[in-house]
Amino acid sequence: MKNLPLYLMGMLLMLYSVGAYSQGPKEGSLSYLWELMGDKYPMLTEKQARIEEFEYRKKELRTAALPQVQLQLQNSFGTFAGTNGAFFPIPGVFNVNGNVENKGGASAGTMNTFGSVLLDWKVSQFGKQQKMMESAGYEVREAQSNYDASLLSLRGKMTRTYLNLCYARAGLSWADKNASRVKEIFDLSSSLAEAGLKPGADTALAASAYLQAMAQQEEWQGKYAAGQDNLKEFVPGLSGALRLPMKMYGNIGLADQGLDAVSTSHPFLQVLDQRLKYQQSQKEVLARKQLPSIALLAGLSARGTGINRDGSVHRDFASGFDNSSRNYLIGLGLSWNLTGLYTGSLEKKRAQKQVDAAQSQYQLQKLQMNTALQAISSRINAQVKQVAKTKEALKKTLNAYDLYLSRYEAGLISLTELLQIQALLQQVEKSDLELSQELWTQLNIRAELSGDYSYLFNNLK
Repeated sequence: MKNLPLYLMGMLLMLYSVGAYSQGPKEGSLSYLWELMGDKYPMLTEKQARIEEFEYRKKELRTAALPQVQLQLQNSFGTFAGTNGAFFPIPGVFNVNGNVENKGGASAGTMNTFGSVLLDWKVSQFGKQQKMMESAGYEVREAQSNYDASLLSLRGKMTRTYLNLCYARAGLSWADKNASRVKEIFDLSSSLAEAGLKPGADTALAASAYLQAMAQQEEWQGKYAAGQDNLKEFVPGLSGALRLPMKMYGNIGLADQGLDAVSTSHPFLQVLDQRLKYQQSQKEVLARKQLPSIALLAGLSARGTGINRDGSVHRDFASGFDNSSRNYLIGLGLSWNLTGLYTGSLEKKRAQKQVDAAQSQYQLQKLQMNTALQAISSRINAQVKQVAKTKEALKKTLNAYDLYLSRYEAGLISLTELLQIQALLQQVEKSDLELSQELWTQLNIRAELSGDYSYLFNNLK
């Protein structure tokens, strides 16, 4: 019992240490953050909705091949004076036909009922339906290609934001190292001035350089915080520090050569390819529209009226269901828009121009992407060599700085000379940092052009 307080204290310390460990930096590799984003980004959900929209449109076209059945029911009140003579029947326009002896007066009216069921089944459209279905299928595939292209473009955008965050974190580390070095110079100059070995002005000069170094720290701290906020656009639930692959970021080596030409399966090209196929299918649809349609027609009708056979008229509501007659009609009909033979040829010519434009757009996009890929590959090859030489220069500059610091401490050089060497080292470090960031950026561009992000995923983890 005496050891119980100590036991409880130990348990609390252990729980605290476990909790503190769980609050450490979170996984921050590029592939992991991409998985967190998933397909919930608004641009992707919009493209997914487009795919589903065109799929529903394709289903609508499929239902157009089914028989069209129309039901009509009415119970109306009106006059029944007939008119002899020929007329053109127009659907939707009422008419009164037949002669009935009107015993109810010239303006007499009665109830009429009418009901009909009509069936119109286009049994043959000479391939129009099939071509329209093919065209709708190309629309679905184009929408899917648009989704894939947006996904790749979003991956490039997120990678740029991620690289900017890594650059800001590396810049903050560089600013911290620079401030630490200048602080060392400031402390050294202060101790030498107090010993009477250096003038007091050295302390003021070193203090000025130290304040500038601390100002740089604040600048990079702000850039790093802004980079974390920008990354939340893609991963809104992201919070806390990330464990960024800074060692891999700073020690970029020889990049793989990648592809020499853009693949025809690249999403950016597939969008235009599917659009070209859609335009070609539309041209075929217009060609088939000039052909006639053959339909099976059938109808049933029932009609009642408040007029008795002796000519007497009843006006009550139920009288419309008296004196009924039923009819049916079955036939095979052909409809052909002869004017469309002329207008259709103009539509086909216009469709051909759309095909030519889509084909030219595809060829232009392919040419531009291949040219850009070759140019970026040449630039990467040269920049890899530039980064290697800059890192070698950085090693020599660091060695020179250590020697000059020892010479200043021994009183062999002035503070001005030491600060010049320190500024040169700072410049070489900054150049190495910027070259690495530029090389990563070029690799991201090449990955987007080639559609292959495996190199970046494997080296930023």
